[in-house]
Amino acid sequence: MKKLSLLLGGMILTTAVMAQKPTEGAPMSLEGNVAGLAAFGFANSSATNLNPTTNGGTTPSIVAPGLRFRYFATENIAIRLSLGFSSNKTTNNFYENEIDNSGGAGTYVTRMGTTTIGIGGEYHFKGTEKLSPYAGLDINFGMGKMTAEGEQTDGATWVAADYSEKGEQKTAGFGVGIVAGTDYYFAENFYLGVELGLGFNSYTMKEGSFSTTVAGVTTEVTGNEMKSSGFSNNVMGMFRLGWRF
Repeated sequence: MKKLSLLLGGMILTTAVMAQKPTEGAPMSLEGNVAGLAAFGFANSSATNLNPTTNGGTTPSIVAPGLRFRYFATENIAIRLSLGFSSNKTTNNFYENEIDNSGGAGTYVTRMGTTTIGIGGEYHFKGTEKLSPYAGLDINFGMGKMTAEGEQTDGATWVAADYSEKGEQKTAGFGVGIVAGTDYYFAENFYLGVELGLGFNSYTMKEGSFSTTVAGVTTEVTGNEMKSSGFSNNVMGMFRLGWRF
């Protein structure tokens, strides 16, 4: 066991000593987020959660790893393209008698999906054989859709035995901000990176269509448009694993 530990330690030390910046003729890189939070409020981390809600509901949430492609036009200047996707589903269960969950029952399900596309640029400063620090600018565009569907419930309390509702609203987002980070080359053409961000973002939930049906009679209504905007920061950082080629 002692010999094995010494061998593993020697391999790790050798890799760290030999780590260097990418070889010539490798102007492109492809990377994925391995942990952290998204700058400007967009998804980038890899996670799958199942969270309980009130009245016995659950909230499964899937955030796909964000992918980024970079093209180094020069040794110091890179163009970056990003893609991210997130999906969230919330299910709430309702009962006629909530004390003991008896009587009639109903459910209310909401789904939210978002796709984010980003474009930006980086300037890499003079670093070391292993580190490549940089600063840059990002512009992000987000689009998605929210749907809601329920039976025998208005989303809050029990209503009637023959009641259902359904709705849909599209969403859009925009963000712009500055980023700063560094790439650490732990092996030839392979690197780990960390990035921080500060920027402005806006979010819009557009007008939508909602319908309710009671005893076979359907009523159509229009959902109101909602907007929000503000500044945000990504002080916890975004960790990346990448490959230069």
